[in-house]
Amino acid sequence: MANKLNLEIHQQLKQVQKLSQVQITALNFLAMGNEDLREEIYRAVSDNPALEIVREPVSYSKYGNPEDSDKFQQILENQEDYGETLQAHLLHQLNAMKISDEEIELCTKLIYNLDKNGFYGSMLSPETFLPRQNPAAEKALLERCLKIVQSLDPVGTCCRNPEESLLIQAQLSENPDPLALFILDGHIDFLDPPEPAKINRKLNNFREAWHKKAFAGTSKLDALELTEKSASAALKFILSLNPHPAQGYNSEKAVDSASPDVVLTISKEEGPAADDFSLGIVSGNEDCHFQIKYASGALPEVRISPDFQMDKVAVAKAQLLINSLQFRESTIIMQGCAIVRAQKNFFLKGPGHLKVLTRKEIAEDLGIHESTVSRTSARKGRKYIQTEWGLFPTWYFFTSGVSNRDGSKKISSDRIKKKMQEVLAEPGNENLSDRELCELLNKKGAKIARRTVAKYRAQLGLKNSYKR
Repeated sequence: MANKLNLEIHQQLKQVQKLSQVQITALNFLAMGNEDLREEIYRAVSDNPALEIVREPVSYSKYGNPEDSDKFQQILENQEDYGETLQAHLLHQLNAMKISDEEIELCTKLIYNLDKNGFYGSMLSPETFLPRQNPAAEKALLERCLKIVQSLDPVGTCCRNPEESLLIQAQLSENPDPLALFILDGHIDFLDPPEPAKINRKLNNFREAWHKKAFAGTSKLDALELTEKSASAALKFILSLNPHPAQGYNSEKAVDSASPDVVLTISKEEGPAADDFSLGIVSGNEDCHFQIKYASGALPEVRISPDFQMDKVAVAKAQLLINSLQFRESTIIMQGCAIVRAQKNFFLKGPGHLKVLTRKEIAEDLGIHESTVSRTSARKGRKYIQTEWGLFPTWYFFTSGVSNRDGSKKISSDRIKKKMQEVLAEPGNENLSDRELCELLNKKGAKIARRTVAKYRAQLGLKNSYKR
């Protein structure tokens, strides 16, 4: 049988989109953390004579200006050096305590997350160390561990800022001044200026204004003596405390610290502010709005040298670098704005107020591809958002959930888990199977599969119906 060879010609039309070198460079920069990008910029400047650095990177600090930082550094240098790191000093005490392995593990993470001043306000927020599988139990564990570390010598570390540290020190002292406790608990502005007569006047004015409010109850000040003498005693007690308890100790590198790519600050303005992503502004409520800023201080600022125009190829490469950096900055700011708008309750009220949010929702909101959002919010990435509640990795703001029965809105996984615990705690429901539990949750409005119920049950540490 003879073999036949047939030749056929087919016409096929394909539309293929290829990324240009400019787009590839811009996307690569977007995925980089500040540390890697800083090295890339220095490498480009050393290789390309058309580029020059006009500003070296500065260290990021949440509190104060450079002059304040320099003065505080001089104070630190004049303090006695204890010859050990703050972390080693705290861990030595922690290891001598009789607490659970779970508490030791979390306390250790909290200790290594402290900055050189002994605070976590510019470091990772303590909530980021929790897996969020059992929110109620984990929150209680975190509160216990924070109190443990705060009570170690020196008292008052592991706080958000000096103001909180002063309050903790006062609360843990043997004979705290009750008027000082009131001042330190949200009224520290009464100490400006630190003059007893003026402090006493502010306290009396506050009490009078409080009782003029409709339906105002009793005030803590009602049970305290408000005189210039009592104000002087409170001031003396406060001045005996140390707003920087970590003075004199060295500091080890935090567990997972990094310069944040996006800095979120809340500035309260009279009246609402309209959203303007181009300026990094997101409306809050009638009292405040959010200003999103790019932490460019961690990166060197570069430009094309005005004295170098000889090599057009070098100038074009320099312009490509600058355009890619600008694309990275604008994209990160836009995504920061979209996250703040989507998770507004968190930024107004703090941890515990996250809602269901996916990367796809942010991408659709901004009209960009989901992979672009993923590049700035990957768990293995080093993108962080600085908030008044602390430093959070970007991925922290993306939470899973399920749809309700009619599909009109999402229900967060935290709420589902809480509802599961409530159902199983009811009399007669102790031995419900995953399928029966799934049916009950569906009747209550949660559109959830049996597999998901089994997964959430395992995350809550609950055994199946045969072993309960």
